[in-house]
Amino acid sequence: FPKGTVPNGHAIPFHFYDAFMKHNGFYEQVTALMNDPKFKEDREIQVDALKKFRGDIKDGDLPDWMRTALTELHQEYPRGQSLRCRSSTNNEDLEGFSGAGLYESFTHKHDEGHLSKSIKQVFASLWNYRAFEEREFYRIDHLSAAMGILVHPNYKDEQANGVAVTDDILYETEGTYYVNVQVGEDLVTNPEGDAVPEETLLDWRENEKDQSMMKSNLTKKEAILNVEQRDQLREFLS
Repeated sequence: FPKGTVPNGHAIPFHFYDAFMKHNGFYEQVTALMNDPKFKEDREIQVDALKKFRGDIKDGDLPDWMRTALTELHQEYPRGQSLRCRSSTNNEDLEGFSGAGLYESFTHKHDEGHLSKSIKQVFASLWNYRAFEEREFYRIDHLSAAMGILVHPNYKDEQANGVAVTDDILYETEGTYYVNVQVGEDLVTNPEGDAVPEETLLDWRENEKDQSMMKSNLTKKEAILNVEQRDQLREFLS
């Protein structure tokens, strides 16, 4: 990536999740759960059982090599720096299935101890009920799903947050990037209340050709991202 695209960022790959699940015998545990006839037939049982399973994941043990790796990652940041642990699975953005907003991200604060606490919280979110239900409906193999995590410094008082895709995935126009952005820390994937994010198509090369498809209802400004910010984002996406 161009310098500055991911400031002090680290990726925790899928194989960490896979090794963690195997180390604790969680694949066998959840397989037995899904094969239980009562679990299959009763929604309330599913909700309760998955909640308990998420609790087991949060209490799970890390292999020594994984704990060491996370310790070294954490030590690369200044003492007292809070870290954002962002979820990203291998079953998002599939053909005919988005998966955006199904999983959870967490901020690891400086007084919460070892980074593994928040990492396991993100791992556990792969098994929240709404994600399980969506995978079930689209017939996605639950056991083939894996969680990756992006770790970077957490920023207070964000002016904006959003999602950018290096293709127009919605309107399918040529030569544009698709961007959703919202004021502050209000999510674009799971907005609260009646919040509407800003939707923009960035031309690959010229800002005069950018198209505003939808305006945010949380700001009185013409646009959340000004021309300079759009140009910076365009450079990062190119």
